[in-house]
Amino acid sequence: MGNRIVICPGCQAKNRVPQGRLGERPLCGRCRNPLPSSPAFPEAPVEVFDWNFKDEVLDFAGPVLVEFYAPGCGYCQRLAPVIYQLAREYAGSVKVAQVNIDLNAHRSSEYGIRSTPSLFFFRSGKLVDRLTGAHSKEEIERHLRSIL
Repeated sequence: MGNRIVICPGCQAKNRVPQGRLGERPLCGRCRNPLPSSPAFPEAPVEVFDWNFKDEVLDFAGPVLVEFYAPGCGYCQRLAPVIYQLAREYAGSVKVAQVNIDLNAHRSSEYGIRSTPSLFFFRSGKLVDRLTGAHSKEEIERHLRSIL
């Protein structure tokens, strides 16, 4: 069992909590307030929409990988298992989010999405890097390390 990074809702401090202790209501190491029982960085991609993009990505205190995808895109379908694998492997340090461009025209237009898949790397709400097209897991991880 590994550790999870849980962000304190009170002081925004990152707390390393053993996975087996998440249900024990651990306290923040800085301010001593109770930490949320669910990790800030889930083990599966979070589906994000125009209406909650700001909350889930731009206002999120940690690093976020956002995949803009189209359900009918062959490259997106081929990349999907890699995205899910990265979400599992980086749970505790990176939030992975997915935006369906067919349902979220506002954000797709705002970020100039012209082809899918498009991967955007955010750190503390700021766009740091981007990749367009289906890339290898190793290439995506190289970009992920730049936002950690």
